[in-house]
Amino acid sequence: MSKPKNKGGMILRGGIPELMRQAHRMQTKLEKVKEEIKTQTWTAEAAGGKIKTTINGAREITAIAIDKELVNPEDIESLQDVVVSAINAALTMAEEKINEANEQVTGGMKVPGMF
Repeated sequence: MSKPKNKGGMILRGGIPELMRQAHRMQTKLEKVKEEIKTQTWTAEAAGGKIKTTINGAREITAIAIDKELVNPEDIESLQDVVVSAINAALTMAEEKINEANEQVTGGMKVPGMF
């Protein structure tokens, strides 16, 4: 009996059915992680901690805290800029945490549409 041809440099033990089982297990784990992440929150700060923005794993802003020292009716534009900065920092933080969780399950393999 001859060895199976190895065109891609890797022998697939168990064939396509095993590959499909592994893909299904990975998808199930990703779905579980996705649901767990939705309940997690992270807080980012701006203006030296005077603005705090909290975001969850569903990428929803759940809280914004603004120190009253920053509220100046004569300079609303500066406050708006800092709020935007805090929100962007929170979004970046959430994206990093979501990507870390995804990589733990997939071993770094990108799975489209999961997060």
